[in-house]
Amino acid sequence: MEAAEGSPLTALNRIPGLRQLVLLTGLALAIAAGVTAAFYVREPGYAMLFSNVSQQEAGEIMNALNATDIPHRIDPKSGAILVAGERVAEARLKLAGQGLPRGASFGLEIMQEQGSFGTSQFMENARYNHALETELARTISTLRPVQAARVHLALPENSVFLRKRREPSASVLLNLYPGRELEKTQVAAIVHLVASSIPGMEAGKVTVVDQQGKLLSAPGDASALGLSTQQFEFTERLENSYTERIVSLLGPMLGPGRIRATVTADMDYTEREETREAYDPDNTALRSEQVAEERRNDAGPANGGIPGALSNTPPPPVVATNAANPPPAGQPAQATAAARGAPAAQGTAPAPTNESLHRTRNFEVDRTLSRTRSSIGSIRRLSVAVLVDHKRTTAEDGTVSTQAPTQQEIDEITRLVKEAVGFDEKRGDTVSVSSVSFYEQPAGAAGEGPGLLDSPGLFDTVRTVLAGLLVLALAFAVIRPIMRGLGSTGGAPPAGALPAGAGAGGPAGQPRAALSFDDKVSVARQLADKNPERVAQIVRTWMQTDE
Repeated sequence: MEAAEGSPLTALNRIPGLRQLVLLTGLALAIAAGVTAAFYVREPGYAMLFSNVSQQEAGEIMNALNATDIPHRIDPKSGAILVAGERVAEARLKLAGQGLPRGASFGLEIMQEQGSFGTSQFMENARYNHALETELARTISTLRPVQAARVHLALPENSVFLRKRREPSASVLLNLYPGRELEKTQVAAIVHLVASSIPGMEAGKVTVVDQQGKLLSAPGDASALGLSTQQFEFTERLENSYTERIVSLLGPMLGPGRIRATVTADMDYTEREETREAYDPDNTALRSEQVAEERRNDAGPANGGIPGALSNTPPPPVVATNAANPPPAGQPAQATAAARGAPAAQGTAPAPTNESLHRTRNFEVDRTLSRTRSSIGSIRRLSVAVLVDHKRTTAEDGTVSTQAPTQQEIDEITRLVKEAVGFDEKRGDTVSVSSVSFYEQPAGAAGEGPGLLDSPGLFDTVRTVLAGLLVLALAFAVIRPIMRGLGSTGGAPPAGALPAGAGAGGPAGQPRAALSFDDKVSVARQLADKNPERVAQIVRTWMQTDE
């Protein structure tokens, strides 16, 4: 007992107010732990805003974020800028309004920030080309599928000699968003955008490459390999278009997922050019006509003209005329008188001596000149295969039965498919429609969704639950006992508080005899008479501890 009474714990318990101080200290620590857990729960989850930015840009971004109420901080390990997860989009919009981040390159603003005094012509040209590349990259980056872009320009120096002139060229590197691709029309739009921005650049001098090294557009795409790739893509798009037509047409009639279709197109990419010239002899038109007519009728007795054989020939016989036969107009009177005295036997008029007629006619014949150039990529033959699922019916007892479509339904589906693809029997097209029961994956083997650990808000939920459990543990295991302890003054009175001789034992150090009930009541009465406040405190403690 002496050793027990002289122990450090007993000595500390006898110091007035020490127990209360220890309990208050524990209560303060518990409250601090609870408040810390509460603030930890309230702290928002941070998400990455920007990474791999220069220190100068990081400082500008942090200054811009400090002017807003968006929670933000810098990751000490990677140096990335983090903001509250639910306010990432808001932070990016606000920074974009201020032109941040500007990237490692500057656009045309570099021409304003740096003066040209003392700068060589070479540096001015290099700075201008760099600014032009940056501006083109910014413009291309505004396209939805493009996350980032880089443009490299090859601009040769101007020369007054035509033979030494070289055409400018450009190359574009595109960084696309995950899961996105550029169509041919979009690639052509980027090519023409770059070519239109540089004077003298042709669209065929622009090369476009994506982040995976895939060549999207290159000079000389008219090569055999380029044409074969384009032809394959065109054929694939045509087949997919026919397949979508069939599925969209039969889907409402058969139900979703009960139709499968495949179209194979045999394409003809041969280039043909034909020139034809035809004439129609039945369809003519008079274009021009030339007529030359010459007549000579010289019946007089006199010979004239230039001496010669013709002038020495005797005159033609004179025809006798009377009142009924007057002389021809223009005949001399002497010839008329001589003709009157001529014998009647010569009464016929002489025939014309000379007569010539020349006639030339030019006709235009109907002429048709046609030049035919067949279109590239014509369909040579179509092969269509359609697969239809059996009908499934569920009975009242849950039994599932299948039923194949009738021949009339198959014929109706075949007719609709032919109309959808433009069936041409002369071309040799074929359409095959079959009906089978599709395979259904068992319910137990269905693909499972994302697991619990893959949930996006799992970490925040676990953190909140743990913080709540910590607060409850502190409240019931630490704070409540401390509050009870503060309500007492140290528990039951020490053994020395009993009056001397109250027990049945002998002197100090000797074991006391067991007290009877009457003795205990007597001791309690004596203690209540001598120290009523202490007794009241003990009774109050008993009542609080339900003892």
